[in-house]
Amino acid sequence: MLFFKRAFTLIELLVVIAIIAILAAILFPVFAQAKKAAKKTVSISNLKQLGTGVMLYLADSDDQYPRTMELESTGFPQTVSWWAIHNYQAALEPYLGRQRGGANANGLANSRDSVWFDPEDPDKSIPYKWGSYSDNGLITGLGRSQTAIPEVSSTVYAVLHERQWHLATGIALPPSTPPSNDPFWRSVYFDMCLDPWSPVDDQNHPYHWKNDLASPPCSLFPADPNCGVWDQLIDGRSRVVPNQSGPRYGTGQPYSFADGHSKFMAFEQTYKSSSNNMWDMK
Repeated sequence: MLFFKRAFTLIELLVVIAIIAILAAILFPVFAQAKKAAKKTVSISNLKQLGTGVMLYLADSDDQYPRTMELESTGFPQTVSWWAIHNYQAALEPYLGRQRGGANANGLANSRDSVWFDPEDPDKSIPYKWGSYSDNGLITGLGRSQTAIPEVSSTVYAVLHERQWHLATGIALPPSTPPSNDPFWRSVYFDMCLDPWSPVDDQNHPYHWKNDLASPPCSLFPADPNCGVWDQLIDGRSRVVPNQSGPRYGTGQPYSFADGHSKFMAFEQTYKSSSNNMWDMK
């Protein structure tokens, strides 16, 4: 007796291919979301590690946070240069056990897998990009002790900043690594902290930097005559970065706080009003 193996018919084969295509269409977005969620977790973890490093630094530095700006030359908070970030990261490096961001003294890029970088940061390939997170300038820009912050567990220390940093800050990137005396190294590209105070040095202004208050963001309070645009440097909030579709991780950004912990939340939760926000020092 002869036995014959039955082969797939063309219709059966097409049905199988159609089923596989449907499953792929369903599962690929799920895989993409899972990958994005994993990167968000890494970013939150990076801020947690940086926060832990800051806490260890405080213990060895008379409770003083590391600085990113200076007041001495003009009396107004000023971005120093690339060296301010270099020194800030160098100060924390012994406590992190990780390499700093940006470039070394020879202009060569340091590790892009450092805790200073968000895994979704499109600027990681830029040699002199220093990291993906910006500090609250009322802490590291002005210089402050932890005991001077009323509620350390609910005061923002750092946040994921905007992608394409050169566009957000309005600084044109040089075509190649510039010489050390180039003005680029002293530009606001290297402003590592958000400056939530009035840009006008008028001590009668309610949000003068000496008042330790963060001005209401114009994006949330457009009718406030004293509103500011400092929040435009936070991830997903810039009005000048092209193809902007909100925060890269969906509904908010990773934040760290002045006591070292970190979590994911929407910016609107951090600034509800001028008297109810997580940025002020009062």
